[in-house]
Amino acid sequence: MKYLNPFAFLEKMNGGPVSTEDTAAISLLRKKMMAELELSEEKVLREGAQWFSKNDLLLFFDELQSPGKLHLHQQIRDDNVLLVFLETGKLTGFFNHNPLYNTPAFLTFIAPFYEPVFTTAVLDSLKQQQAPAVQQLYANPLLMDGEHQHRSYDKIFRALQESYKILEAAEQRRRADPRSGWKDAAPYVNLQQVQVLNALPEIFQEFRNDSGILMINFALALDGTRENKKALEILYAVKALKCGAYVREETAKYLQQLEEKAASRKSLLGRFFGREYKTKQQRRKLLRDTLLKGGVALAIIVAIIIGARFEQEQVPRIKVRESANSIFTGARTSLTMQYLLSQLLMDNEKRAKKLLEGTRLPVPATGADVYGADFMKAVRMQGDYGAGFVRPPFGRSRKWAPEDSSGNDAAHRQSMQVVNRQDGALITMVQTPDSFYSCYIAPFDSAFVPLPLSISRVYFYAGTGWDPEWKAEYAMDYVASYRAKGFFLMPVYDALSFLKTSCLQLNLDSSYWQHSNRYIPVEVFLSEKNQLQQQLQLRQLTNNFNGVDLIPME
Repeated sequence: MKYLNPFAFLEKMNGGPVSTEDTAAISLLRKKMMAELELSEEKVLREGAQWFSKNDLLLFFDELQSPGKLHLHQQIRDDNVLLVFLETGKLTGFFNHNPLYNTPAFLTFIAPFYEPVFTTAVLDSLKQQQAPAVQQLYANPLLMDGEHQHRSYDKIFRALQESYKILEAAEQRRRADPRSGWKDAAPYVNLQQVQVLNALPEIFQEFRNDSGILMINFALALDGTRENKKALEILYAVKALKCGAYVREETAKYLQQLEEKAASRKSLLGRFFGREYKTKQQRRKLLRDTLLKGGVALAIIVAIIIGARFEQEQVPRIKVRESANSIFTGARTSLTMQYLLSQLLMDNEKRAKKLLEGTRLPVPATGADVYGADFMKAVRMQGDYGAGFVRPPFGRSRKWAPEDSSGNDAAHRQSMQVVNRQDGALITMVQTPDSFYSCYIAPFDSAFVPLPLSISRVYFYAGTGWDPEWKAEYAMDYVASYRAKGFFLMPVYDALSFLKTSCLQLNLDSSYWQHSNRYIPVEVFLSEKNQLQQQLQLRQLTNNFNGVDLIPME
């Protein structure tokens, strides 16, 4: 929930200063804003990145009637550092020393605004390994009640667990295969990571201890594969970690062992290049033998590279089928759609790791079709598959309900308006028996997707960190050259479950829609699943579905 400064908002909407005590001016401004909302196409008032429904505005003006709430807003307005932090997420200093900040009433009021901004700032600082930023965030008062503190800690713990799992997997790989790479784990074993962990409050002490033990084990795994220098660097970093006595003792013990081993290896190298080859003839023999062995090794490496260059890439295939009871069974798009869904529903840890790296990637514009071209190319390569598909009959007599004027627009007739009211991007996918297209919708944006006069299915895929070049783990079995490309690096909230459960199956009646200027408005938004979790939900914005059969999913 984003904080709205009511004083600045009223002044902006009024075009000049307005006092909250001037009831006549406030009443006039309320009428003006309500009129603007009613005249808007989407029945919302948009101010910057924020959207206000009619209910939102009513609640806003009701709060202006509460002297207690206004007093709390005034305290925030008088604390410029706090106000800027709530509005932008940027912390520029320390909050005012205000006794009110410790009262339950203020904490309950501000927590829903403060917690998401604070937690996001902590997570960003952890990702960028900015220890001073984490220290400054926790140096200010935690303006959260118990429930929101628990929610914040839970999000941070989950993010830390992701990095822990990456390091744990790298350690296991290294022990199983000494040649395995560990580049993905490198950011989590350096001094910067230790400093960031040290900046976290006492509640994370157990995680610091666990991380210290894991970093020690990873250093020992590297030392066992002749990476003694890097292993020593990791142990020196762990030595600076604020951890328990046991972890400190283990660090000191293994640090001493590795230092002694490094000194021993250095001594051996000195003897190898010095004392054993004193004469000129012996040194020539050493040089000749070394060049001979190096030439053989180089020839082997070249042979491996050439072999790999001409080896055809082998991508595993996956075979998926439509449900036997589905109305799309046998349709031309059936196999391709089921394949694409199978890849989108894979919660790939590799994608999450790339998101943690913080690589900036190009973001599509709202309305971009990110899957359609490759999808339809695969459909055309299926040959005659689906040519004999017969659309199921849905003809029946209907009684039309009165038209809802809010969903009428000749420019967007026979469409679905999808409003994305959550902080993840959204891809709406429309499948018909013989066509497919997708529509990318940025966070807090909306788009119109045309609907065909036939049966269709509409899917909603939500996530963050769009990577247009990321390829699916599996290729399609029926069309081996089709390998889906473009994925969110991480699903948001319960996005994978939402992709399966939110699908709409529609049949548009041609006799109605050919003469109607209506569109169907829906929204994807966040709702509370329980006290600690939010989940995605799909909601109709009008109850008028004239000319539409909503077909239950098989």
